[in-house]
Amino acid sequence: MATGIMSSTGEQRSKVKGQRLKVSGLHLSPFTFHLSPWYRAFTLVELLVVIAILGILMSLVTAGAQTARRRGAVTKAKTTVSALETAIAMYHGDMGDYPSSGNENLASALQDDPGDVDWDGPYMEFKQDELKDGELLDPWGRPYEYVSVNGGSPQHRQRSYDLFSLGPNGADDSGAGDDVVNW
Repeated sequence: MATGIMSSTGEQRSKVKGQRLKVSGLHLSPFTFHLSPWYRAFTLVELLVVIAILGILMSLVTAGAQTARRRGAVTKAKTTVSALETAIAMYHGDMGDYPSSGNENLASALQDDPGDVDWDGPYMEFKQDELKDGELLDPWGRPYEYVSVNGGSPQHRQRSYDLFSLGPNGADDSGAGDDVVNW
């Protein structure tokens, strides 16, 4: 059964039930409807909303990654201080004294054989990227602070040694704040 339908351009077209429609050379299924090109694209507002949401998500991910990186650096410094304490204890047990004060002296005493018969090291070995000019660096690129009774006066452990990192801020907070300490 054919019926006449007037299109938006005013031309007459015929519609036969169950058959395709022909409009200006296009064949359309009876189950599809034709949208104008205006409705096929996203609007500028929709695009801006999506971009804003993506920007917010990116900032949250970036902030979380930076926090995790900071916590990882603090954990690495704490682990290094703990490992140094163990190495210093082994050195003290063998040599009967603590390594001389100073970061460079500590690194050398723990890994370089002084030719002493009591020395049973190396007590700790360091990677090249952990040392700069013979000094052991913390995760923030600054040398660990080491003061022993052998050539210095420790403030917190007067009978042995103080070992600490100034932490992320690089300021001496006397063991408070973000300093990583052994006391």
